[in-house]
Amino acid sequence: PTRKMSSPAELFSQLRELVRGSELTIMLSIGVGMIVWRMMGGGEKKDSQTKGKKEIKDRPNEVLQFRDYTRELLGQYNGTVMGKPLLMAIKGDVYNVTQGADFYGPGGPYGAFAGRDASRMLAKMQTAPDDQDPSVADLAPEEQDTLDNWANFFSGKYEKVGKLTE
Repeated sequence: PTRKMSSPAELFSQLRELVRGSELTIMLSIGVGMIVWRMMGGGEKKDSQTKGKKEIKDRPNEVLQFRDYTRELLGQYNGTVMGKPLLMAIKGDVYNVTQGADFYGPGGPYGAFAGRDASRMLAKMQTAPDDQDPSVADLAPEEQDTLDNWANFFSGKYEKVGKLTE
């Protein structure tokens, strides 16, 4: 048997009958959904947050040659000095993470990693240094494995530009 296609007006009328009495519930649900969406940042342009990170990616950076970095020198590459790329160290290797400025630049979720040896934070899955930072001497075996996995990730994704010296 073939079914007769309903007109849009008939469909709307049928839908309205289905939700009659629950209009308030639907409206409240939509209202709450919109409030939550706005609270989560939906629809807002975050120019002030993304502008600095875009500038880090787009600005002319100094040309890096493979070299040794002291902790003090590495600290100058944390995204706060104009013209300098974002660098971070993992297990003694220094990587240029400028292309990941959204993550490693100032205000990014991993901004604490830039300009420093992030080995301990990565091993312990922390986004801020602890009292023992940057030591990795007390890492548990599973933390050492985590650190090794991160080192492999960074060596495959970012350019190695030097070695961290004491």
